[in-house]
Amino acid sequence: MRQALITALQSRFQSYEDILSATEDVDLVKKIDIPKHKSLAEHLWCIVGARESYAKSITTGKWEGFNCSMANFSHSAFVGSIRSSAVAVIIAIEGVSDWSDEREDLLLALSEHEVMHEGQIIRHLYGLTKEIPDSVKWA
Repeated sequence: MRQALITALQSRFQSYEDILSATEDVDLVKKIDIPKHKSLAEHLWCIVGARESYAKSITTGKWEGFNCSMANFSHSAFVGSIRSSAVAVIIAIEGVSDWSDEREDLLLALSEHEVMHEGQIIRHLYGLTKEIPDSVKWA
């Protein structure tokens, strides 16, 4: 089951790269006129921070808290951070030799976080009448 979850995560990682390839700087800050709506940049910042935080936590075997390294919110910064945070997760996973229940829970929570944001981003992109890449599973 763990490998199936890792494979699904890697698919989500690719989806986010493809979403960024289909968007521009101006798309990062656009909002849809509905209550409590977040911009694409806000979603992506949370995704990067969660990946970085879960990678650290999977490595240590316990939740270490949320932190996001991003200080620049340009399109190119998001492209780099989405890629590097995905790599950090894979490195953390590959570095684990003893999978505890807590590490399994952390991996599952990261997967749930990725899927939740992907759904929100799909709605956002539809609202902006943007094309959604084929790699986005839930669209």
